[in-house]
Amino acid sequence: MDADRGVRDLVARGCDAVARADVDAWTGCWRDDGEWILAGSEPIVGLARIRAVFAPRRAELDLCVQEILSGWVEAAGDTATARWYLRETQRSASGGQELLGCYDDVVVRDERGWRFARRRFWVLYRGPRDLSGEVFRPPPPAGR
Repeated sequence: MDADRGVRDLVARGCDAVARADVDAWTGCWRDDGEWILAGSEPIVGLARIRAVFAPRRAELDLCVQEILSGWVEAAGDTATARWYLRETQRSASGGQELLGCYDDVVVRDERGWRFARRRFWVLYRGPRDLSGEVFRPPPPAGR
């Protein structure tokens, strides 16, 4: 499988795992030394820590569906960088919200296939689906 297709498949598997609340499948998309950076937060480093943060957050939501709106992949050998714009619809006991943002990814191919080495999430909008919530500035060009 070429790099572009492999990375796109990884992102799709990650979105599927989020929608199904499958923590094992979602963490299976990461390298053991992965780094996850959420907007406004310190990096979460290492698979055990990434799982410890993701699992309870996802458990709070009875619905969480991510839609990839657009994206690109640039690969060199067994490493790729990518950017994905996405919409995430969430619902919890306290209500629902929509999240628009993008992920800047570094993805590495190892013996298990393509895995996230680093994901940085930028929030562009968070609030009701009617877009009356807060809008954030877009991120700088990828790689900066």
